[in-house]
Amino acid sequence: MKKYLPLFVLLFAVSSVCAQFQRVEVEQVDNGGAVAGRTYRIYIVLANDSDQVHMIYGEPAHPMEIKSTKPFFQSPLGGTTSKQIGRKLAKERPEVRYDSFITIGAEDNYDNNTETLLNTEQFDKGGAISTTDGAWYCLPGSKLGYAGSDKRVLVAQFTTEGDISGTFNVMGRDKAGAVFQQHTVTFDTKTKKK
Repeated sequence: MKKYLPLFVLLFAVSSVCAQFQRVEVEQVDNGGAVAGRTYRIYIVLANDSDQVHMIYGEPAHPMEIKSTKPFFQSPLGGTTSKQIGRKLAKERPEVRYDSFITIGAEDNYDNNTETLLNTEQFDKGGAISTTDGAWYCLPGSKLGYAGSDKRVLVAQFTTEGDISGTFNVMGRDKAGAVFQQHTVTFDTKTKKK
């Protein structure tokens, strides 16, 4: 992975601005008790509805770590990325619909090009996502990376009986095509409990 992430970052590094990133939002999803714990969706909020998120990453100077005080729920029928969540199966099986996954803009496998340069073995087993040299991403221009009218892009869904906290970095483009980066984005779910 070490040789790929710097190359990928260089593809975007034509210019760098931070004004497009506004904040991270954590939204609790009512899972109706279909799975144990609470389900949260993590969104990046951008300045404009035509801005894009391309990558969530960690690097040596700005590590990524997303963890929970209890294991993340991982359905054996789901996967670590939304690309592995079958749309039909998610409609039929709540344990797939509320699976924990990472993404860029998609909640299931339909027309999804989310890729990962992460070792997800620990996350597959309910553990943390951590890296100093990895990312999940979609290619520039992918319709999944664009913010909608609410100016948000979904980047993860997590289900757990614990409290989640995270730190990561974001890269994307504004509507004029200028690259932006935001380092050390943090969130936690302690204030989102019902």
